[in-house]
Amino acid sequence: MIVCADLERSKQFYRTILDLKLGTDAAPHWVDFDLGDGRMLGLHPASETLAVKPGSLQLGFSVEDVDKFVTDARTAGVRILQEPHDESFGRIAVIADPDGYPVQVATLKSWR
Repeated sequence: MIVCADLERSKQFYRTILDLKLGTDAAPHWVDFDLGDGRMLGLHPASETLAVKPGSLQLGFSVEDVDKFVTDARTAGVRILQEPHDESFGRIAVIADPDGYPVQVATLKSWR
């Protein structure tokens, strides 16, 4: 679960930028996305007991072409925390979700 300052804004980010499949939309109480194989990513609004804390987690997703993905994300107004670069396993970049949580995107060598 990710705690969000603006649930609707975060729902749109994960749905349109990361192209995740919306599971349950119980906004304004919570939203979740179906990641497949029984895995879910939940979004919950901030409250007195749940705070937005960027840096407390980092999500990672595989994408077909990280350079194109970052270009498209930048065009959509997404903040880029780390430009695409090569690593031993492939090419990676880090973008920020609307609350500042880092989201790693990678093109694995096996996809090239």
